Amino acid sequence: MKTPKGTIAIENNDNRIRLRWSCESKRYCLALGLPHTSVNMKVAEQKARQIELDILSGNFDPTLNKYRIKQVAVIASPEVVKPSQELLLPIWDKWVESLCLPTRTLCSHYARIRRYIEKADPLATDASWYEAVESLSPSIWNSSLIYLVSCLNWAISEKIISDNPFSKLKRRKVLKNQVKPFNHEEVRAIVNAFRNNLYCPKSSAYKHSFYADYIEFLFLTGVRPSEAIGLQRQHVDFTRNEIVISSVLARGDQGQTASKHRVRKETKTGSIRFLTMTARLTEMLAIRCRNLNPEDLVFTSPNGNAIDDKNFTTRQWKVVLAGLGIEYRKPYTTRHTLASMALEANMPITSVAYLLGHSDTTMIMQTYGHVINRPSLPDFS
Repeated sequence: MKTPKGTIAIENNDNRIRLRWSCESKRYCLALGLPHTSVNMKVAEQKARQIELDILSGNFDPTLNKYRIKQVAVIASPEVVKPSQELLLPIWDKWVESLCLPTRTLCSHYARIRRYIEKADPLATDASWYEAVESLSPSIWNSSLIYLVSCLNWAISEKIISDNPFSKLKRRKVLKNQVKPFNHEEVRAIVNAFRNNLYCPKSSAYKHSFYADYIEFLFLTGVRPSEAIGLQRQHVDFTRNEIVISSVLARGDQGQTASKHRVRKETKTGSIRFLTMTARLTEMLAIRCRNLNPEDLVFTSPNGNAIDDKNFTTRQWKVVLAGLGIEYRKPYTTRHTLASMALEANMPITSVAYLLGHSDTTMIMQTYGHVINRPSLPDFS
């Protein structure tokens, strides 16, 4: 179906029909909410034709309300108003379909929340099942509630239901986790243990020392593990003496950590930052980058693939910390360590925010406020 700017595509999306097209340099997606059948395909073709004519005649409705399939509502008598019997799961599926999200996004929060709904199989007017969920942390419970509220608000706008029970639920109190970075002695002990294969089981196929540079790099730069895992030779500029952090090797759509599933994408905040190398970083990376091609990874697993951070944590990181008698903290704590040490050394907050890839100092103040300008108790003695 041709339009002045392209084609109206009629697609089968999980056995549901949707339309995609462009108009005035903007992309549109309309989920018709109809099963993919031969009869409904004719309805879709009529809708596509209607949109085409409206575009050509200048009567196109960019809100798309004009082109949605109208649901026939059964109006109860004023004396007897029947409660809605709409199930939540079909409404959730229609709402998610209307968002036209990429597969990677669908497989994250949306898929997880759908599993909760599918297990409870509640009516759309019933929020008690979610209120009773105790297996989720307060932060995840709150974030999932935001999605459910949005879904039901959409259902109200579509006149599927008349009330949003989830909007009445109170958010759960989230206890802020105290950031506990490693101290200088612990950092030295950890790096030394990796370099010298301390606490490495004799049966281990790969020695701790293989990951020594990777661990020291995390401590020295404060980058996210996914940023270090994704660092390529072309991101290390010895002429300008800087490291460019512009992308990551993120986990797969289902959270897989293996190399074949990892996806290269922009950094978490979408920013690009340039880190000036210290003498130690220059020395270490000069050796690692020797004979590497521009797109080769700087840090790899022993078999030359991207580092599997889950395997690394289980087989290397936990073993070393346990051997040293150091309280367990995730490898991500190397990032907190760099930030805390920089603040304790009186580095400006704006500079620390830049090193960590934040656009402003809000996150720094929230996370490391206890380190910044901490007053001493008055000495009344």
